[in-house]
Amino acid sequence: MKYDKIPNMKKSKKSLSVKRGLRLLRIGWFFHCFMPVVPVIVLVYTGRGITVGDFFLIQGIFRLAAFLFEIPSGYLSDRFSRRRVMIFGALCSIMGFTTIAAAYGFWAIVAGEALLGVGSALFSGTMEAYTYDLMKRNKSQKQFLKEFGGIMTWASVAEFIASILGGFLFVALGASGLLWLQVLFAVMCVFAFLFLPELLEVKRTVKNKTAIADAVGITYRTLQNSKLRNLILFPSVFGAFTIVLLWIMQPIMETAHVPVALFGVYFAVNQFSGIFFSKYAYKICEKLGEIRASVITIFAVIIAAIMGLIAIHTSNMAVVYVACAIMATVPSINRLNRLQYNTLIHHSIRSVERGTVLSTRAMVGTLCGAVMLIVAKFLMDGYGIATTLVFLLVMSGLLFWILNNVRKVIK
Repeated sequence: MKYDKIPNMKKSKKSLSVKRGLRLLRIGWFFHCFMPVVPVIVLVYTGRGITVGDFFLIQGIFRLAAFLFEIPSGYLSDRFSRRRVMIFGALCSIMGFTTIAAAYGFWAIVAGEALLGVGSALFSGTMEAYTYDLMKRNKSQKQFLKEFGGIMTWASVAEFIASILGGFLFVALGASGLLWLQVLFAVMCVFAFLFLPELLEVKRTVKNKTAIADAVGITYRTLQNSKLRNLILFPSVFGAFTIVLLWIMQPIMETAHVPVALFGVYFAVNQFSGIFFSKYAYKICEKLGEIRASVITIFAVIIAAIMGLIAIHTSNMAVVYVACAIMATVPSINRLNRLQYNTLIHHSIRSVERGTVLSTRAMVGTLCGAVMLIVAKFLMDGYGIATTLVFLLVMSGLLFWILNNVRKVIK
């Protein structure tokens, strides 16, 4: 009879391993996303010798650097170790912030942002793949949307707190002090990921094919698959719109004469909204369905762009504050789209290809964001804020067209 307890003991150990892993993911990702530098990043960078237009270009370079490493990082996580890939991603974040803190000028910031971009790529598909396959250990993967939404909620809490503190820490510590503090939080992230359980059961083996050919083959098949292609494309293009809305907020607030101390407050509004959309994504999807929820998010982007135009053309500060609050809320809706579409992708792919497929998704998203930010750089420098916002309004029709294609593949 004693031997009958062995399977239950194994199940218990697996459940404990899953719980410990999820707890460490929450802690590690909390510190990774605790970035008090973000609410004042434009001020920090312009104080180090770059223009606002350069900032948009640098953010585009960040995404191009991430783009180049998306597929290799996902494939490495499938072939070797998702845990080690994430640890290396956290180390890249440390090196990136250290480079920016220790140096000055355009090229120093480009180098630091490129390292941050590589770190972002190493995390992008790998962490989701790790979470989903970790939950498969105790057969709880059907709860992925709820559980991963919980991890993203903790991340949003970190961003929310950091956003509130960002403006005050910038005033108290200065740009350099704030950047070195950011390095400290990146170090704390590494320590959490060092203790994650290894997923030895998920490793891709390849015969009669090189690693490069195998990775390219998975990527090609993913993009050729009509369902996966459209599930990837809509949140990627939508995310490109929201990242421009997020970064254009600071120039809008400067133009509208919003006090710098309130910059952090508005970014806190953004992160608090992110907490809501991360925590309740699964409930919103159950209530509305993916298509209806997506239509609402597109109209939200249109409203946010209109609010930006109102903010820079009115002298009524009460209207400005309301418009900025709406603009701050809308970019966080991207979390809802990302979570709901990623869940549909997870249910459609195999574990041994999960990291590479998710990195393909992240690669497309990164490329869309990079293109949109580079276009925004030239629009901002050449024509100004208003033209950039009008461009977003005109291009929003593209989102409806892509969503119509999504509707056809998920019926």
